[in-house]
Amino acid sequence: MNNIFDFKRFGDYFLYDLRRAKNNYGLSLLLLGCMPVIIFVLFQLIRLIFIRESVPESDELKVMIVFISITVAILGAGAKIYGFVTEKRAGSDYLMLPASTFEKWLSMVLMVCVVLPVILFGLMFVSDALLSWIFPVAYGTRIVEMDFLQGISTGLLNLEETGFYFNLPAVMYLNWCESLLVFTLGAVCFKKAKVAKTLLCIFAFSMVVSTLMVILTGNVNINSDFFDRFAEEPVKFVNLFNWVLSIIYTVVIGGLLAGLYFRLRTLKH
Repeated sequence: MNNIFDFKRFGDYFLYDLRRAKNNYGLSLLLLGCMPVIIFVLFQLIRLIFIRESVPESDELKVMIVFISITVAILGAGAKIYGFVTEKRAGSDYLMLPASTFEKWLSMVLMVCVVLPVILFGLMFVSDALLSWIFPVAYGTRIVEMDFLQGISTGLLNLEETGFYFNLPAVMYLNWCESLLVFTLGAVCFKKAKVAKTLLCIFAFSMVVSTLMVILTGNVNINSDFFDRFAEEPVKFVNLFNWVLSIIYTVVIGGLLAGLYFRLRTLKH
């Protein structure tokens, strides 16, 4: 058992992995997490220079900032933190570290699926809250208090009261894990152009899946009876949708986790 997992050894390696991740991606993560502050300052400076008055920041811009920060983190975090394993010298040093493959894999998964989102969203939440508190007029309401988000939350609660159930936070988190694991797997598989090659693989995989779906469902005729049944038993269809979605996430994320472990297991220099 000690050859596979040891608590003390894993703890020491995880702390080392944290320090290395901070050195490789800490500054980038800090900038992404503080992006609301950076864009707000730039936005207000430009307004003051050209219009000579402060204008409240739009809700659309706030949402766009968060979306861009998350997208940049998804695309680049895996390559910046673990892309070195494909380099000859750094990869050889990585293989010589006193930790089992399972411990390295577990640390990698915790880093991209737990530590990274906690820090990133924590920084953005704090930045958003401070700006709303210090500049209530120029910045406006916090992102979590926007009308459309409150409307979504209220709508989901109303659906739950009628028998529907859709766990939006869980879906968002699983999407994060799925995306980060894809680009982390690409980072440890490709030696160069890691992000670009990963995107090409995603595109090729999507084309294959789309073609298979068209072939498999080409003879399926969805007539008006389908929609009538949906109207008569909507809760049953929503539950079926949740089950299908759960199976898809389980298969995809499970496959990505297995792929990461297999890659670390077979990594050689």
